[in-house]
Formats: sequence, C-alpha cells, structure tokens
Amino acid sequence: MGKTSKNDRELDREAAARVATDCLNQMGPRPGDDEPERQAEWDSYARAAMGETDSEPDGFDIDDFNAEFAVVPIGSQAVILWEKPDAPPEERLQFLKSHSFQLLHGNRYTEVRAADGKTKWKTFAEAWLDSRARRQFDGIEFHPDPDGAPGRSGHFNLWRGFSIEPKAGGSYAIFRDHLLTNVCDGDERNFDWLFGWFAQMMQRPREKPGTAIVLRGGMGAGKTKVGEVFGSLIRAHYFHVDNPRYVVGQFNAFMAACLLLQADEAVFAGDKAAEGHLRGLVTSEKQMIESKGVDPIRVANFVRLMMTSNEEWVIPAGKDERRFAVFDVNPRCAQNTGYFAEMEAELDAGGREALLHDLLNFDLARVSLREIPKTRALLEQKMRSLDPVEQWWLDRLADGAPLTRIDTWPEFVECGQLYEDYRTQTEKMGIRFRVSSQSFGMRLAKLLPRLKRAKRTVTSEDGASARRPWVYFLPQLEDCRAYLDDLMKQANDWGDGDDGNANAPT
Repeated sequence: MGKTSKNDRELDREAAARVATDCLNQMGPRPGDDEPERQAEWDSYARAAMGETDSEPDGFDIDDFNAEFAVVPIGSQAVILWEKPDAPPEERLQFLKSHSFQLLHGNRYTEVRAADGKTKWKTFAEAWLDSRARRQFDGIEFHPDPDGAPGRSGHFNLWRGFSIEPKAGGSYAIFRDHLLTNVCDGDERNFDWLFGWFAQMMQRPREKPGTAIVLRGGMGAGKTKVGEVFGSLIRAHYFHVDNPRYVVGQFNAFMAACLLLQADEAVFAGDKAAEGHLRGLVTSEKQMIESKGVDPIRVANFVRLMMTSNEEWVIPAGKDERRFAVFDVNPRCAQNTGYFAEMEAELDAGGREALLHDLLNFDLARVSLREIPKTRALLEQKMRSLDPVEQWWLDRLADGAPLTRIDTWPEFVECGQLYEDYRTQTEKMGIRFRVSSQSFGMRLAKLLPRLKRAKRTVTSEDGASARRPWVYFLPQLEDCRAYLDDLMKQANDWGDGDDGNANAPT
C-alpha cells in the first residue's frame, strides 16, 4: 500500500469536473479579452471540466507529496510520517505534528475548487491534508522479508528490500580473505559462524539471533569495512553511527527500520545505565521508538548490533557471556589502501551480487548462532569486566600466590592478610570503592571451590609467640584456576605461574 489508489484521484477529478461544468454552463460563452479576470476564471473551469488539475500551474502534485509523507496514528496522536532516505541515519524517519507540517509547507499556495464551485486558495499543506488522495495508513510496522511478502493490511511497512539483486558468478574473494584471515585469524569455524550470522540476517530477518558482533582493532585495520559491505546490501536498513547516544539515546525513531546497526568506536564498557539497554537491543523482541514531541510506541525489534572499536574495553561482558561475539582484527592489512581499493573494485564488479547470492543460499544448519565463538578477544573482555574483587583474585591466580608479598601457594592464609592485600592492590589500581571485609569474604567464597574458614594457631617467625587468627584454607592452585575457568566458560592460559600476568589484561 505504498501509493494512494488511482480510484481516489479519479474521484476527486470527476467531482471537480462536474462542478466546473456546471459553472461553465452558468457563465455561458468564454468572456472576451476586455474581461481578463472572468476570462481566467472561465479557463480555469474549462481545464477542470476536461479533467485537468490545478496542480500543474503552481507546482502542487499529490503524488510528490505522497512519495514523502503519509498520515499515520502514533500512540494517541495522528501525525505526518516523513520519509527521507538520503538523510543522516537519525533523520531518515521523522514524525511531524500538523502545525509543524503546516509551517513547513505554508508558504506555497494552490487554487482549488470548493463543492459550491467557488475558487479557494489553500496552502500546499492544506491541499494535501484535505485531499482524499493523500497517503494514509492505520499504523506503521517493520516487516522485512527477503521475498517481499507484505505485512499487516493497511499498515505502512518500513521494509524497502535489498539494494541489489542476488546473482551468482561474481567474485568477492578479497573481502572473503579479509573476513577469514584478518577478522577470524584464519579460523574456518569462526568464519562460518560470522558469515552465518550475516546470512541469517538476510534469510530470516524477522528471527533475531540473540547475539551481537564486536570487532576490535587498530585504525585502518578494516573493521568498519565489514559492516559497510554487508550494509550495502540493505542500504535502507543499515545505519552507521559513531556516537553511543544514537544507540541508547531517548529519540531513536530511525531504529524502527533498522536491521543492521553499526556503532563505530562505541564505548559502553563500564556504563551500567547503557548495559541493560544494550543487552535488550540484542535479545528483546520489542523496542520503544520515540520521536521528539510524539508519543513513544512499541514496535518489533529486528536490530542486529555490530560494534567496532579500537578501545581495549568495549563491552560489559559477563563471566558466562553469551551475547557478544568478540573478534580482534589482525592489523596485517592496516593502512594498505591498495588492498581495500582492490576489494572495493571487485565488489563493484558483481561481487556484492555474488555475496548476497551466497548469503541467501548459506546452510544455516552449519552454525549455532546462539553459541558465540570462544575467542581470546572475548576472554579479554570478560576479564576487563570483572569487579575489583574478581580482578584482584585473577591477578593472584596468575601470579600463583594468594598474597603479593609471597611467591608460593600455602595451605592456608590469614583472612585479614588476604583482605589487606586486596585493599592495597585496588588502591594502587585507583579504585576508590572497596568492599567491607565481610562482603569480601562472601565474594571470595563464590570464586573458590570449597573455601573453608576457621581459626588456626599461627606461630611467629622466631617462635616466641603464637596467636589464633581466622584463616582461609585454600584449595590447590590448579583447582582454583580451573574453578575460575569454569565460571568464565573459557580456559585461560595460566602459564607456569611465574609470568601469569602476561596473559591477563593490563
């Protein structure tokens, strides 16, 4: 229902023609040149009687307006939807109130005929709003379908289809090499997963995979290029933004028609307010859409999120992270303009059509998109997202000693000494908030298998005195490391304990 039906326009013209014919009959023969005003009026009636519109002389065209605007209900309001496909992402879809629409088109006028046959002047805004031929819908929806299947009857569908036609025969070998060698570090299984993620978006756009992609790498490594190429296959539904506010901000009307959202240099790590929104964007079936001055509405959420950054810490990854697939982009081709120029030329010479063809024919049964690849980059994001107690304990396990001042793993350690080591190290890290000793013990118990606390007689080094402090009886170092690996659902490369910190993020 993208265009107003021709019948409505014909009805308007037929009604105007009947009125104009009656007026001509009343006026009689065409007035002479000595009556220019009556002559112009007679000519206007004659054009209308022959089915011509008054849009041609002053430029008003109902079809031109219908190509951009439509009346739709949003919440409790009826507003004017404004499509601007060539505008920046945040401006491609806007909702105008009637007075704003009147202001926008209130400085141009067109001559219209009333039911009584009298001539009236109306603004372009009034002429369009009053016309039975204006474009109007019962609501809006985003119903993406690779075969063009329609959505709900009477609703404005934001889906505009693929940008190109799929066609086998072309080559995208350089782009494939970039994905396999640079993004996936030569891992064929990770490549299949990544390619399958984009294939599922093309084949089943209304089925969310429940996962997002994070590409981390230096400037010029080609991480942004990945989203740009896949986004070029669905240009109307690909949004490339470089500020987190476009992802988690209040006014986000453009997100209603978004299928692939690429957030460049988006740093959400450590932002608790953004964390919940970010995870909801990846997994929720619905999302709230809001435009300035218009009621927010809940619409289907088919957004696939792809984040690129050169920051060390990009996303708040949980210990058992299941949403974010993180890849470190190899800098092998960084700043290699020739490599990327050849890639673009190949894509322009039929490569995009071949890529879309292969995506639409990829066997999705080959991959499980809800099980993200366990990459080293993902593990680093998990480690950087640990709370201060967890980060401190990770360092202790990497060093192979529960206290910074010793280099062995004893049978037990005094509770007070362990807590003091935590306080000292977190202070050096610049962490102001430190948990109490009681809270510290509770958190530590979740990080160790079978942690026991009891009083134990401790003799001074010279044997002259003894005391009975509370101590933690520690499991074996290997057991503690294995337990943390299990909590994080990934195995760390602990080394031999002497240089363990080399394997942890700094």
